[in-house]
Amino acid sequence: MHAIEFEATAHQHTIRLPDSVPDGVPLRVLLLSQAPLAPTPDRNLKPLLASVTEGMSEADIARPHDLGRETPEWAS
Repeated sequence: MHAIEFEATAHQHTIRLPDSVPDGVPLRVLLLSQAPLAPTPDRNLKPLLASVTEGMSEADIARPHDLGRETPEWAS
């Protein structure tokens, strides 16, 4: 394994690699930052679903009155 060191600034979550790195080569990347990095969002689905209704009123989340399908003539 070979290593190179270079400094770069990320723009729109992209870091430009030096021209000496050929296309299609697998890379292992280590990020070192002076500033603290943003925390990784929690990927657990349950807290995400639980937070969907935060700030909503009962009227916002009420289900519309649904009577379903009409009763077929043969069932009456």
